[in-house]
Amino acid sequence: MDLAFKTLVDYVSKESGINLHQYRESYLRRRIELRMKMLGVKDFGEYLRLLKSNGKEEVEKLINTITINVTEFMRDKTPFEFLMKEVLPEIAAKKSRVNSRVVRAWSAGCSCGEEPYSIAISILETLGEGWLISIYATDIDDACLEMAREGFYKPTQLKNLSKALIAKYFDKEDDGYRVKSFLKKIVRFKKHDLTTEEPISRFLDIVFCRNVMIYFSEQQKAKVVNDFYNALVDGGYLVIGRSETLPPGFKDRFECVNLREKVYRKVRLK
Repeated sequence: MDLAFKTLVDYVSKESGINLHQYRESYLRRRIELRMKMLGVKDFGEYLRLLKSNGKEEVEKLINTITINVTEFMRDKTPFEFLMKEVLPEIAAKKSRVNSRVVRAWSAGCSCGEEPYSIAISILETLGEGWLISIYATDIDDACLEMAREGFYKPTQLKNLSKALIAKYFDKEDDGYRVKSFLKKIVRFKKHDLTTEEPISRFLDIVFCRNVMIYFSEQQKAKVVNDFYNALVDGGYLVIGRSETLPPGFKDRFECVNLREKVYRKVRLK
């Protein structure tokens, strides 16, 4: 990594709170050069000067360019299968013992909405009607959040869903599909920075944060996982990415219930 490029990446990492060094250098270069081309900037030094003179506005736009990520519904089916077969039935059983019909979840780093809508579908398919379901979906990317609120997706993004599920939860429009209004009402999208802000809510039953913390420093990971711990109810579930691990110091706070899918249950501290 040459000095000019490293200096630029260091500056953006510091200003945004996102450790960009976790990305592959080739990917970073492509995304940064794409933004530079849009602005007519010729070299990294000139772009760094522009970033410093333009406050945080251009930093946010660059971060959006780097982190934008259109994914799929039920991406990696197995975590959602475990959610439906093991996690949700246990949550429902606990709720019934206290006469509650409320399920609350958080999709942290929700990208363009595929994950939180997938969580909503999983809950509806498992628990059926008669439940009050609230899903908070957060991301730092304005462009992704706008797409998520629109709820319009290409057929390739729905390839993991059966025809029956697509017909049940989507309306066909032109060259794609739009999330039906009743499903949209379950999911609340909001801009939120995991590394600097407080948890989006409390008393949550489930938190999904998959393949997000790989971009964070160890200090940021500890802060974020501590926030998840505080946001979850006792016995609530945390789902992270397969390649991710919990930071040191959290083994007494979470018990692993599925090592392959990285599903953890909150343990109440004595």
